[in-house]
Order: sequence, then C-alpha cells, then structure tokens
Amino acid sequence: MQGYAQDWLVPADQKNKVNPQEYNLANVNKGKDLYLKNCKSCHGDAGKNNALPLVPPPVDVTSEKMQKNTEGELYYKITNGRLAMPQFKTTISDDDRWRIVNYISNFSPKKQPLLVDAPPVKAKLLASVNEKEKKVEVFAEYENKGIFTKLPNTPVAISSKKAFGNIEIGKVLTDENGRAEFTVPETVIGDEEGYVNIVVSLDDSYVVDIVTLDRAKVGQQKQVQKLIQKGILWSTNENIQIWLLFSYIAAAGGAWLTIGYIVFQIAKIKRLSKD
Repeated sequence: MQGYAQDWLVPADQKNKVNPQEYNLANVNKGKDLYLKNCKSCHGDAGKNNALPLVPPPVDVTSEKMQKNTEGELYYKITNGRLAMPQFKTTISDDDRWRIVNYISNFSPKKQPLLVDAPPVKAKLLASVNEKEKKVEVFAEYENKGIFTKLPNTPVAISSKKAFGNIEIGKVLTDENGRAEFTVPETVIGDEEGYVNIVVSLDDSYVVDIVTLDRAKVGQQKQVQKLIQKGILWSTNENIQIWLLFSYIAAAGGAWLTIGYIVFQIAKIKRLSKD
C-alpha cells in the first residue's frame, strides 16, 4: 500500500462508500493481523516511520497524509493498487480489505482508538531448524519483574526472508513451557538448492531480537530455466530461444562466408602474381 506518496485520484462514486464492517475491537484486531501480514513489509510499523525506502515512499498509517483519506478512498486504494503498490482485490477478501480500513481508522483523530498501546514486554527467542523433519523449534521467554521466565500461549511468526521484506509462512502457539514446533509446508520454495532463510519473531507486544536461521534446507528447489544446460550446447538445448538460435546461425554463417571470401582473394592474388 505505498501509492499514497503522490496525488492519487479516487473516482467520486468510490470516496463516500460506507464500511460494511463494524468499527469494533474484533474487526480492528483482524485488520491489524492482515496489515502485519500484507502491508507492514512496505509501510512499516504504525507510528514508527520505518517504511521501506521506495519511490514513491510508503506512507505511515498514522500520518496525516494517510488519515485524510475517507474510508472509501482507503478501500479503493487497497483494492486496486497503483505503481509499486500491488492490488489486493484478488488476494484479500472484500470483507478483510474493509477490516484493514478499520485498522487504519483506529489511528484517526476523529475516532476513538480501540487498540490500547500497552508498553511492550521484553522477551527472548531461541530457535533452531530440524532439516530432516523440516521443523522449526522455538523457545520463548519474557521478562517478569526483572526475571526471564517461560512465555506460554503466545503466537510466534515464522517467515521467509526475501529481498524486499519477509513473507510469513505461518504461525505457531507456544505451549505452557514456552516451546513450539512449526512444520514448514511443502509449498515453501527456497533457492535453486532448496535453502530458505527462516525468520522467527513475536508481535509488536514484545521487544525482542528476531532470530534469523540462514540457509535452512527445508524448501522446494526453485526451478530456473537455463538457456545453456550443463554439458549441452547451442541448438541441442531444448530450452534455447529460437531467435537466439537463428542469430547464432546467421552470425556463424556470416563469419565463415567472410573467411571464405578472404581466402579466395588471397589465392587470386597469388595466382595473378605468378602470371
């Protein structure tokens, strides 16, 4: 959702659309979850102005520039996207897009905030990967009266680290001992060798250093077509582009014709010199 940085005209009949999702705590919380999953990677944390340095820059959801939008305008922009901002009309349901609007509206000075900003709790995370079973094993603690103790019944986010942010793979709940196991889905795609950079984190209620598990071999191998395969060259490669094959034949043919012409001229000069 980063198209707000420049003037973004919304059709007049869309501006005053009424949000069908009631502005209540449940919908705002759901909207927050959706925002964290789909929007935070570009727009950053609400109120922290830590968006990705894109052009145009994504706008903080608490900013005046964001909040001057009507609910209809927000819904339209989330739905249709613009420039580097993707459109979400096919990936997020209609009701959930309105819930994201509810979450953004939570920061409007015209509305009573429903999310209470309690001070974040200090926490610690430990994590490891069982590559054979494709599992991420987590242990979480939080600070309670100056002592770190087990963090029970708390969602832990497991993400895949990408060039432009993290893509959440799923969540797992810690047990009464602060431990959790997350099985990496078979659908997760890694690099060409199947390696995935796993990121383990808690939500904004905690101050915690995220854990990054680099090059965990738990994903499918990324399929990348190659024009030249190992041990196979030129026209015998079934993946070669036809225009490249013709270009090569033309260039090679032209080179041989030129060489032949030069040899012919040299032979002709020698013959004339003898005469």
